[in-house]
Amino acid sequence: QVAVYEAYELLMTQHKASVEQSLDKFGEILNADKDSVAALLGMSYALRLLKQDPKARNHLKRISKMQYNSEEAEELERSYLLLADMYIQSNKNDLAQELCRKCLTHNKSCAKAWEYQGLIYEKEASYADAAQVYEMAWQFDSQRNPAVGYKLAFNYLKAKRYVDAINICHVVLKMSPNFQKMHTDILAKARAAIKP
Repeated sequence: QVAVYEAYELLMTQHKASVEQSLDKFGEILNADKDSVAALLGMSYALRLLKQDPKARNHLKRISKMQYNSEEAEELERSYLLLADMYIQSNKNDLAQELCRKCLTHNKSCAKAWEYQGLIYEKEASYADAAQVYEMAWQFDSQRNPAVGYKLAFNYLKAKRYVDAINICHVVLKMSPNFQKMHTDILAKARAAIKP
C-alpha cells in the first residue's frame, strides 16, 4: 500500500522523469500483485501523461473486466470514468454509456457518471434526456458545480424548458456572479423566449 502511495506521489508532480519513475514503481507493484486496481489505474494515469493513450486504454479495459469488489470501489469507479472519458473523446458513445451505467450500478450518487451521460445525450442532440441526467449530476454535486449548472440550464433551454433554465441560471449566478457566459448564452435567450 505504501508503494502505491509513493508511486502516486511521483505521478502527481507531472514532470516527465517523475512520471516515468512512477511507471516503474507501478510495474514493480504489478509484478507482486498482477490484479492491483490501484497500480493499474496509476499506470494508466502515467501513460496518459506520457501521451500513450492506447496503452492506458488497454489497462483500463482490463480493469473494467475485473469483478467488482467494495475494497477497491473508489479505484474501480475512477477507472470506469477515465475509460468513459477516453471513449467520449473518440466518439465511442455506446461504450462510454455502458461504463457510466456500470459505475452507477455500484454508486448511484456518482455525479461525474451522470455528467458524462448528459454529455453523451447532448452530443446526440437529445436535449430532454441530457437535461434529465444533468439534473441528477446537479443534485449529486449538491448544486455547487457551476459547470454542471451551465450544462443543465443549456439543455433546459434547448428542450424549451425556459423557466427551469432561468431558475438554474439564478442559482449559478448567485454562486458565480461573474459567469458572463451563463448570462448571455442562456439567461437572456430564455427570457426572450418566454416574453410574448
